[in-house]
Parts: sequence; C-alpha cells; structure tokens
Amino acid sequence: MLKKFASISAAIALLSGTTVQAAEPGQCMSSETAESLITYVLPVALDAARNKCASSLPATAALLQTDSAQMQRYVEASQKAWPEAGTAIGLLVGQDLPENMDVEALRPFIDAMIPAMLTKEIKEKDCPSIDKVYKLLEPLPTSNIASLTVMLVQLGNNDKEGSEKSAFNICKAGTE
Repeated sequence: MLKKFASISAAIALLSGTTVQAAEPGQCMSSETAESLITYVLPVALDAARNKCASSLPATAALLQTDSAQMQRYVEASQKAWPEAGTAIGLLVGQDLPENMDVEALRPFIDAMIPAMLTKEIKEKDCPSIDKVYKLLEPLPTSNIASLTVMLVQLGNNDKEGSEKSAFNICKAGTE
C-alpha cells in the first residue's frame, strides 16, 4: 500500500520520467518547493481519481463528494501554492522550456496533463484504497499531506540508484 501511495504521489507530482526531466543532472529542488507543487496539483489529481473511480465506488464515498470542506481546503491551498509551484515546474522542465516562455503559460497544460497521467495510473481495483486514504487524510492540514508526500518520494529515491531515481529530484536536508 505504501508503494502504491508513493506511486500515486509521484504521479501527482508530475514524476513521469518520460514526461519531464530535471533541467540539469543533479539539480534538486528544496522540500518547500516540492511541497508547493504537491499542494498545487492535489485538487486536480483528486478530480482525476474521482472521475476514474466514480463507477466503482458507492455514491456516498468520501472521494466522490466534490463539495466537501476537505476539498475546499485543498482548492484554497492550491491557489496559494501556485507561485512556488510554478518555480518547481520551471525546475522540472528546465531546458525543455522554450526561451522567454513564462511558466504561467504552462499552467493550463499542467492542469490538463495531470488528470491524463493519473487516469492511466489509477486502476479501478485500487479505488476503495484511494477512497480510504482520502478519508484518513481528511483531518490533516494540506501542508502535512504535501510534506508526507515529499518524504515518501525522498524515501523512494533513497532506495534507488542512478537512472532509476525519479526526475523529481528533491534536495536532501542540508543541501537545499
């Protein structure tokens, strides 16, 4: 389950190595910048999960409640996180970003790309587990969810070597 959560978190954070590469090998982003990216993409990622799981969960499932206080908190935090999340996106796309292109111009593309990526990653058989995780996260502040996700990505990267590591390179403590 931890591995599945980390995989979903990775997808939430635009961690597809085939889609985005770090601007320079070895370049890393601070934990705070990575957390902003997670916070920014959380509502869009949950919408993707909700759409994928709508037919396999009961109508009363927490994940399917679009007007919940939990979801409203995530949306509000997402809007506040954008400026720093834009920095993270700039680091992720790095040299692939056309010269003189403002990362703000990528915002609609990012918002459309996340659901497409997640739709491929989420399996209907996983929907009850995703709903359970969503319910368990409800009392946590959005910042704690982002910090937990970043920590899981860092732990996942610690277990990997060289090219197996994610393109989502978060600096280790002390190197930020």
